[in-house]
Amino acid sequence: MGATSSAELDINQNIPYVKIGAGYWIPTSKLSHFLNNAPFFELGIVIPDDSYSRSFELGVQLVIPQQENFFLLRDNNEDYEIEATTILNAYLKLNKYIWEKDRNRLELTFGLGMSSIFLDPVTRAGDAVLDYDNINSFLVAPGLSYTFSFKDKSIVQISFDMQYTPFKMERGTTKDLNSFSMLPKIAYRF
Repeated sequence: MGATSSAELDINQNIPYVKIGAGYWIPTSKLSHFLNNAPFFELGIVIPDDSYSRSFELGVQLVIPQQENFFLLRDNNEDYEIEATTILNAYLKLNKYIWEKDRNRLELTFGLGMSSIFLDPVTRAGDAVLDYDNINSFLVAPGLSYTFSFKDKSIVQISFDMQYTPFKMERGTTKDLNSFSMLPKIAYRF
């Protein structure tokens, strides 16, 4: 087995990889009146660009929310209870390395994407009234991540993200469901 040159090491560091993660979704603002904190799962593809001290990430997050209060949908002066079944976030993120030493790295992140809350009526009467399956919003997600790389090239990443999502619910008694959600998480690359 021959020695590995530094050029070969640099090339290997720029290979895209998949990471999986889990965390806790903590909504605030108006959305927190309806949904409680919940665990979430994340899957991301990271494309490193070490020559510019950055990486790009394409990812999805799945949240199974805990309903605190039902959303109310108004139709003909009657209110119908609606529940959130799933939240799905998809994003493209730029990760800028702001500090690196040995196998440790601190990253400032900024992501843009889309968020969807999937809905179901609580009663059969709500089936006729709920004429859409989800509400959608754009997503803005700044954050901070600390990454530790092991000698076997596996990675553990601890992150804290904020997500802004200005949801709007048609015919809802609360139309504007703006939220700044906090997302502490941990991710792993094999």
